[in-house]
Amino acid sequence: MTSFADVRERFWRESIDFTETKTFLLGLLQAGIATIEFALIFVVVAGTRLVPLSAVNTRPSSVVVAVSLGLVPGFVLGAGLPLLVQYSEYVNRLNDNKAFRAVGPVVTFGTYFCLFFYHPVTSVLYAVAYLLGRIAVLVGIFGGSQLKSAIA
Repeated sequence: MTSFADVRERFWRESIDFTETKTFLLGLLQAGIATIEFALIFVVVAGTRLVPLSAVNTRPSSVVVAVSLGLVPGFVLGAGLPLLVQYSEYVNRLNDNKAFRAVGPVVTFGTYFCLFFYHPVTSVLYAVAYLLGRIAVLVGIFGGSQLKSAIA
């Protein structure tokens, strides 16, 4: 019987390739878990009143800045990391480092949390852009490889 540590070690030692079905499905699972984490952070922030709920009904000082602060980093972090891992050997090798693996979630969810203090709607835009960007890139990489192999 293998231990959890053995399974985890075997999984992380493999090179990440989103053209493989297993890795693609794990990427989608990770996006699903991120959705749950975004929702939990939202509930905690709303429940503890760190940001007053009345802030949701107020208009941000600049709508363009609020939308940009939500969409641009959300899309860059959501779509950018899978692209870098897939097509950059250096980033793929860095993924073997435990500290590097910890940076991604800290930046992802830390940005989401901090955006609540600018405007709560901006943080929701960030989460939506992150998830849509992540799923679009995963489907694009996997679908493109499947299409390429079907044509060849």
